[in-house]
Amino acid sequence: MNAEDPRPSPDADASERAPPLSIVIPAYNVAPYIEAAVRSALAQTMRDLEVVVVDDGSTDDTPRVLARLAAALDDPRLRILRQDNGGLSAARNAGILAARGEFIGLLDGDDVWLPQKAALHLGVMTGDPSIGLTFSHSEYMTEAGARSGDILLAGKAHPSLHDMIRRNHFGNGSTVVARRACFEEAGLFLPELRSCEDYEMWRRILWMTGYEAQLIPRPLTLYRLRESSLSFDSRKFVGYADMAMAILRRDMPNVPERVMRAGHAEHYRIAAWKAVSCGRRGDALALMLRALALRPFFLFTDWRALGAAVAIAAPQSLRDVLASTVKALQKSHSGVKSIMET
Repeated sequence: MNAEDPRPSPDADASERAPPLSIVIPAYNVAPYIEAAVRSALAQTMRDLEVVVVDDGSTDDTPRVLARLAAALDDPRLRILRQDNGGLSAARNAGILAARGEFIGLLDGDDVWLPQKAALHLGVMTGDPSIGLTFSHSEYMTEAGARSGDILLAGKAHPSLHDMIRRNHFGNGSTVVARRACFEEAGLFLPELRSCEDYEMWRRILWMTGYEAQLIPRPLTLYRLRESSLSFDSRKFVGYADMAMAILRRDMPNVPERVMRAGHAEHYRIAAWKAVSCGRRGDALALMLRALALRPFFLFTDWRALGAAVAIAAPQSLRDVLASTVKALQKSHSGVKSIMET
């Protein structure tokens, strides 16, 4: 890191006391979005917090936007660090190491927290010391920042380790607030994982610590849908997914193989859906076949897998209709599960 260690010394003045919550914002080439992310973190109804932004070697206007924002806000709760580019995991790790709070929230530099998120998460976590990870529902927003009203609902309120291996119930990297102790006991994000890093991290915490995960059943994160998602590289995603699953298999030998296979197949299903959404039907078909090799009855047990398979086989005009239908079904299905399980 191109900065001195920002952590306070043991004899720091009482006025430098640690706030209960540190919000860590990794930022890489997010100049159009980073101001909204930082302002949303500082605008929490819970005021006793700090915001640690880690500029991960941005080559766009991100450093200048952050400098102007810091000068305009003049808020002592905001700290901005800069390091050479190391990837999302390395940026998050730098922020976690610099953070002073007992609780650490993660907010990607292109997403937004709604004002009550911090208070609601800490209200649950301070009341129950067994909870190490909290997460919320998310609402999609456009690249320009307009709220869509479409909600990504978590499927389970108290996902177990096996639940989380089968599927990422946290949704995205901007929903989570974790106890610092989780990282102290289980370690930090793996820098070698440039994707699926959160998938591996949350499962490692549930495996290595005694902490549990708890849903805050409200949409408290705004997740930005960016045009760059159209350039989704299925080969890279699958490569990192395979690496993450290999790590889990190595480190969690007591987890049944059927659970691991289900999680592995889910990665391939996600990649297949993204590939067909980008118009790469050949890649999507190959990925779906890999999913079915791991779970032969996948199409009959998971409506999302069936929807992806039908989309791969359908012409473009029908795929557009199916995409809208699946989206509506997903909202309805997830909503019913959330009501039943919360």
